[in-house]
Formats: sequence, structure tokens, C-alpha cells
Amino acid sequence: MTESRRNERGSALIMAVFVLALVASMGMALLFLGQLEVRMSKTGLQEKKSFFLAEAGVEDGRGSLYDINKGEDFSDDLTTSAGPDGNHMVDPSAIRPVYDAAGNLTGFTGYGDDVPLTNTTAFGEGWYMVLLANDPLEQATPTLDQNHRVMMTGVGAGPDSSFEVVQAIVEKDEILPQIPPATILLLGPDPAFQSGSSNPKEYVGDDCNGLGGMPGLYVPVVGTVDTVVDEGIERPKNFMTGGLEGYDTVADVTDADALDAMGAGLGPLDPSWTDCAFLQQMVESIREVADVVCEPPAPCTPPPPSPSRVMMVDGDYTVGGDESGQGLLLVTGTLEMHGRASWRGLILVIGEGKFDRFGAGNGVISGSLVVADIAGPDDIYGTADDCSGGVEGFDTAAFDEKGGGNGDTVFCTDDIVPAIPIPPYKVVSFVQH
Repeated sequence: MTESRRNERGSALIMAVFVLALVASMGMALLFLGQLEVRMSKTGLQEKKSFFLAEAGVEDGRGSLYDINKGEDFSDDLTTSAGPDGNHMVDPSAIRPVYDAAGNLTGFTGYGDDVPLTNTTAFGEGWYMVLLANDPLEQATPTLDQNHRVMMTGVGAGPDSSFEVVQAIVEKDEILPQIPPATILLLGPDPAFQSGSSNPKEYVGDDCNGLGGMPGLYVPVVGTVDTVVDEGIERPKNFMTGGLEGYDTVADVTDADALDAMGAGLGPLDPSWTDCAFLQQMVESIREVADVVCEPPAPCTPPPPSPSRVMMVDGDYTVGGDESGQGLLLVTGTLEMHGRASWRGLILVIGEGKFDRFGAGNGVISGSLVVADIAGPDDIYGTADDCSGGVEGFDTAAFDEKGGGNGDTVFCTDDIVPAIPIPPYKVVSFVQH
């Protein structure tokens, strides 16, 4: 074999060894990258799990706070959560999980003497805890809630020492703008009002007839908008509020001066009540939270009586002679009440805006009654012409108490307040730390 051929074979062997070394190096690099990617993916998955745990904590806390408070403000909860020193020590950067030797979470540190809204709770493969503090806009008054907002801090931790902190500002939402400032509130132009012909029955604006409610509070018996009802009140001597009788108990509830002259306690009507589009949205919001929604002519079975139940009837409805209802009743058609029928709470006849009460009974309406016709020219609520007729979308609201009977109609905040629906608290801001 010649010298040149031997050199060629030697060169090929060196090249082969070099290629094998290069392939081996690439393989090792790929293996390293693969392992690194798996570790990174696992770390990312752990972080995501912790994030979802923290988020689950906020949702749990939001539900718990709603169950505790409903329509109340948050001041008492903020006082409790602030602990003995009266200040909130929530600092997301200071919070840390604490584990035992077996890798089980024993708690969290870094929040001073604050009292958790939700204590450390096992969930799936991890844990969460929820802290409560005032909305940052109210930091100067840590335990006084004036804007119906609070901040929740959710901490989520896994068994692998991963943890995440999230914060959400939650707000109490209100469907009704304000307690109606009248025993009977008629919205819209030229309301039609007939009070019946029975001497014994009474229309009372004193809160709970002086047997409850807020001492000294009273409102107009009949409240109207931009007009005064002075016709069709057949027995004005049966109208009583704050020592006033008869026609003096009727007032334009948008006129602050007139209400001040009466001495009525709730002040003028919230302008939202005179906004037809707002009332449409209010009706639909009540539909969403109602315990039962009836659509006649299908049978309508009321839910079990409760001061806070919400019942909506999308059409006409009759409260029978022996029925004693409670809570919020919304009727978009004509509402009839017969004989001994009673209701404690808030009655909204908003849609076609017609209320008829037939006498010969002693049933009591205790709370407040609002009547508004926003159904438009076709007089059917829920069609395209709603809020397109009358004055700014309102047509004539009609209240007609037909004939005799001893049934009273009394303003009563003790029955109104529990009937006001409060939807679940909404999240208005959310951040991950």
C-alpha cells in the first residue's frame, strides 16, 4: 500500500472520530435542553397551579363575604380583619408560605396581626388563604367603608414551595337605586289614582305605622313626579303621615323644597327612578337574580315565603284572596290583589304599569309600591317600542283600589330593606403579583 493511501485512511478515521464526537456532543446538548425544558415546564405548571389556587381563594372569599354581608357595608368586616392594632398589614411582597418537614403547608407569614377572611384552606394539591383590607382609595380610614369596595388578597401555595399572590377589588352592586320615598310611588305623567271607598282602610306614610322601622321617619303616602295628584282621592281622611292628613300627604317626590316643608325623612327621589332606560335594565337585572320567573299563561308557583325572596312575573299576575306574600314582587303586566291578599316587602309594577286592588278584605300591603308604565305604544313590555312613548318613555301609571274592604297600605322599611335584591359582589380590578 502506498504512503498516500495510508494517509487517506488515517484522515478518514480522524474525520469519523470527529463526527462521532460532534454528534455525541449535540446529543448531550439536546438531552440537557430537553431536561431543562421539562424542568421549566414543570416550574411553569407549578406557578400556574399556585395562581389558580390564589384565584380560587379570592372567589371563595368573595362568596363568603357576600353570604355574611349581602347589602350591608363592609366596615364591621374591615374592623375584624384589621386585628387588635386596627390597621391592615397586607403587603404582597412580605407574605411567605411555611412548610413542615414533610412538605405540607402549616400556614403563611408576613401579614402581621391581620385576621384572615378565609383561613388556610386545603384545595386539591395545594392551599390558599384570603386577607381583607379596605379599598386603597380609603387607606386613610382603614376600617371605615364609604364606597362599598374592599380589597381581597388571595395567596395560593403548592406542596413544591411554589406560591402566588393575587389581589382583587370587589364592589357591592346595587340593582335598586334607592328605597322608594313614598308608600305608593307613581312614575310618569298624569298618574291615574283611585283610593277606594272604604272608611276603615288606611294609607300610612309613617314608617311601619310607628311599630317598627326608623323612629320618626315618614314619607308621602302618594309620591308623584312633576305633578300633584289631587283628583280621585275619594277618602283623603284615610291618608296619614307625620301628623298630616288628607291631601297634605301627597307630594311631588322630585321637589326637595316640598318634601322639606312636609318634613319627610328620605329626601327627594333618586333621578335613576325617572330614567326609563335604567328601569328597563333594573327589570332585567332582577330577572337574573330572581328565585322564580313566571311567564303567563304558564302556571306560576311562588317560591316559599321569605323576606328576601325575589319573584318576577313577565305578564299579568293575581295575588289570591288568601295569599300572604313576602319579598320583592315584580310584575311587568297588570297586578291584581284580591280580598285578604297581603304582601310584606317591595312591589314593583313596572312595564304596563297597572295595579288593581279589589276590596272586601283586610289584607295589608306593608313596604312600598312602585307603578310605572314604560311598555311603549303597544302596551306590552319586552317589545322594541319600550320606553318610546309618553314623556321621556313613561306613560300614565294607574293605581286603582276598587270598592270597600279594610286593607291598609303602609310604608315600612323593615319589610322593604330585606326585599331589596343584592347581586353577588363584582370584581372591578384584579392584579397578579
